[in-house]
Amino acid sequence: MSEEKRIEIALITGAKYNRKFYKASDKILILPSEVESLIKDGVIRREDVPEIDEVDKPLEKMKVDELKVYAFEHAIDLGDASKKEEVLAAILKAGDPNGGVS
Repeated sequence: MSEEKRIEIALITGAKYNRKFYKASDKILILPSEVESLIKDGVIRREDVPEIDEVDKPLEKMKVDELKVYAFEHAIDLGDASKKEEVLAAILKAGDPNGGVS
């Protein structure tokens, strides 16, 4: 099973998402599968949702910042990891269900 590619979107109201509170106009990364629910809850607007690229990016192809976001969203402790290889290793060690391959 592949990981869904997250999309960045600005909130139209304050909300709690992924165990963190955000204010209106904050930009967050969401899963495409969460779009409808967030629209229904009045947190985002349909017209603000960008087109979703159906091609998922494997962990190995992500940049360090993307890997850090992935780790945060999956509650993976990176410890002191800062280099791409270290961050990727920490994610894989944490038991990524995909083994780093989408």
